[in-house]
Amino acid sequence: MHTFIWRFVSFFLKKSGLLFLAIIFVMITVVTAAFDSTRVRVRHLTIENDAFASVLAGKKLVHISDTHFRTEDSQHVEVVLDMLDSLQPDYVFLTGDLVRWYGWWDDYQLTFDFLKKVRASDGVFAVMGDSDYSFSRASCSFCHAKPGSETISLNQTKFLRDQFIDHTRSSLPVRIAGIDCGPYMLPDVSLADSLSAATPTILLSHTSTVFDSISDSKNVLVLAGDTHGGQIYLPDFIWKWWRRKPDPEHMYGFFRERNKMLYVTSGVGTSDIIFRLGVPAEIAVIEFVPEKK
Repeated sequence: MHTFIWRFVSFFLKKSGLLFLAIIFVMITVVTAAFDSTRVRVRHLTIENDAFASVLAGKKLVHISDTHFRTEDSQHVEVVLDMLDSLQPDYVFLTGDLVRWYGWWDDYQLTFDFLKKVRASDGVFAVMGDSDYSFSRASCSFCHAKPGSETISLNQTKFLRDQFIDHTRSSLPVRIAGIDCGPYMLPDVSLADSLSAATPTILLSHTSTVFDSISDSKNVLVLAGDTHGGQIYLPDFIWKWWRRKPDPEHMYGFFRERNKMLYVTSGVGTSDIIFRLGVPAEIAVIEFVPEKK
């Protein structure tokens, strides 16, 4: 009888222990997801490149993507603007999906109000993402006025649609280019073909698929978004097998092939599911320094 009771107690304790561990695991997962879903971190990236450093040394470049703003995000918008103000950027680059999927007029207006308030000493440049096209009657206002209305002023923010602008810094040129991916994520890479190897170029694109079409002899930094870094952390081989995104080889982070470089940010907002796990939202801060000899 005592043996039976002891076995029962041991069995209960073993099962209870496993249940307790399972409960702790679920609690940690929930807390981590809640934390990752509400905070926006600042990620600093220092890149060694002589061509870029000769023009942009000492400059602070801020990269934001995939905000997916919706009407109820007004407080979140202010948090992002306060973070930008504290960073005091020289350039701000926005790489699309700025408004939520299938947003309505109020969602777009909140996004336009955000863009009006973004400030940088040397300029604010942007491209559209596929979600920005999901309500065509409003999306046109990113670049031009609606028929019969006055032009919407986005202040410093300049949208680049398959075009580039040359800036002169320290008597040397730097090119800022933007490739438009359109509503179906089909970027026209002909602009990338026209880039000069002699001029360092910041190339904005919502999707990182353009990276492979660029010659590695060109000094180009591609800034992209779209992936949200996966939004939920999974090993790389799963993303490559699943192929949920058009470029699973570059889900998140910094990549380099000789002179050409790519940074894919995890973005600020969420879509499909409204939480993150193991992949916090971020604002990326990029600075260039000379290469170590």
